[in-house]
Amino acid sequence: MNKDDLHACCRGDGFDCGSAFPAELSRRDLLWRGAAVGGGALAGGLLLPAAAHAAPAIYNPFSAYPITGTWQEHLNRGSLGGIDFGVAVGTPLPACGAGTIQNIPYNGTGGHTVTIYHAEGYRSQYMHLSQFRLANGTAVAAGTVVGWSGGAAGADGSGSSTGPHVHWHMIDPNGVRINPLTYAPGPSTSSEGRILQEIGQAGGYFGPVDGVPGVNTWKGVQTVVRGYGYTGPIDGVPGANTYAALQRLAQKGGYTGPVDGALGPNSWKGIQTVLRGFGYAGPIDGIPGTNTYAALQRLARLGGYTGPADGVLGVNSWKGVQRLLTGFGYTGPVDGVAGVNTYAALQRMARLGGYTGPIDGIPGPNTWAALNSLI
Repeated sequence: MNKDDLHACCRGDGFDCGSAFPAELSRRDLLWRGAAVGGGALAGGLLLPAAAHAAPAIYNPFSAYPITGTWQEHLNRGSLGGIDFGVAVGTPLPACGAGTIQNIPYNGTGGHTVTIYHAEGYRSQYMHLSQFRLANGTAVAAGTVVGWSGGAAGADGSGSSTGPHVHWHMIDPNGVRINPLTYAPGPSTSSEGRILQEIGQAGGYFGPVDGVPGVNTWKGVQTVVRGYGYTGPIDGVPGANTYAALQRLAQKGGYTGPVDGALGPNSWKGIQTVLRGFGYAGPIDGIPGTNTYAALQRLARLGGYTGPADGVLGVNSWKGVQRLLTGFGYTGPVDGVAGVNTYAALQRMARLGGYTGPIDGIPGPNTWAALNSLI
């Protein structure tokens, strides 16, 4: 790829993709081991590794945002390719994988551009930033915020962008752009999107189950995997702590009373509202019966319950409920932006469905299959 190719990549109107990394830097073999600094020499402020590393683990940090420009749309207007996500100016931009940072101010039509150098010569680029966050040569882990989005027409650093968004593409070791959505694990099919939405229903998501997860879906998912403060034993014997956690769950259904572990009609109204997403079709009357309990058993499947949804709550049903309320290790904010911590928590949940792979925050087919078995 020569310089003429680089700076001719964005032609046409709309959310342009910007230019790729300068040719004089693209020739460098800027590899490194994992997210930790060490074992390499510095060249031009960037880390050179002592040895090659396996292909990088990449995830989609923008899955909660709408795509405003597809890969094909970029190609159709003469670009070398990219994906545009509609994010507001000032949105934090997490690293899609571990690597080393290089900032490129005023990078032609791409405006302020941050490059993340991954293992094996792969690179990711975010374009049209409003602000950089880290110094050149900084080593980052997946999920580390590397800058803030921009793209407002005419704004400093926006390049040729005509509206707020972030442009993302990857570059392979041969200098060829590649579509990150075919490389990054995550919900890439409508069936996987529906899995997330059904999980999100347990955390207060009440939108459509259409296979297109957005911010509200992820808020629900994050709420589920974060848990609701239950710290008691998984013994199948519900007590005040379990009931208090259910009241926190009920808050997602409109309950505004005290979290005192004493379930009353208002608590059950909130719970019944949440359970609408798990097959409960009865009245929101605060009077639990067989239908309410059956829906609670369906909810308990997210906590490992495998018995029938017969409305008869036993020890195993309550164990499933307790596991769900305990959460699965997620400690980040409920912000609707899926990152490595959210995906790692989903993998912990997936273990209840038979997943035996690593908890690395990079979901693959086995993760999704296990999650699907819980729904």
